[in-house]
Amino acid sequence: MFTHRLPHGGAIVLSGGPGAGKTSLLQALSGLGYITVAESGRAVIRQQQARAGDALPWRNRQAFATAMLDRDRRQYRRHSGRGGPVFFDRGVVDVLGYARLERLHESAAMRWTARRYRYTPEVLMLPPWPDIYRHDQERKQTLAEAERTFQVLWDTYLDQGYRPLLVPRGTIRERRDWVLSHLGLACPPIHDAPGKC
Repeated sequence: MFTHRLPHGGAIVLSGGPGAGKTSLLQALSGLGYITVAESGRAVIRQQQARAGDALPWRNRQAFATAMLDRDRRQYRRHSGRGGPVFFDRGVVDVLGYARLERLHESAAMRWTARRYRYTPEVLMLPPWPDIYRHDQERKQTLAEAERTFQVLWDTYLDQGYRPLLVPRGTIRERRDWVLSHLGLACPPIHDAPGKC
């Protein structure tokens, strides 16, 4: 198996359709001391709902995409220069994929940001998983929509010069350990926590 080593750290994206287990995997990585960055979409939805805003995917998808892009740019600038690996729950390319999925206007800002803000060449993609898929207050897509989202994102990352790679299904710990092993990061940064990995 090809292993993508990160001797100087890097901005690593986890992507895929909704409800595939990205958040749980990011929490498991965070629990070992790795820096993780939460998905912008959920943060934008909560912010817009709190202030009765319009930039929601069920009200104004173009405004929602713009708000996600703005947040993703800020998150990238804030975290990508750190000395070690940083795991992002989605990235700026996901916004471009969302625009394509929803047949929105692909703004010059979206295309420029996707070219300018680069992550590590491999993108870790979590496939749709019917057994764990759930709706909630912010996730309103059907499983079929989640599967279509996954395919569009896969194609968009390919189009942007990345190498999408499937993260195998499994327990949260199995997925966490697979990611760490694949990236050559089997030893967590928390060295005084024996037995956690």
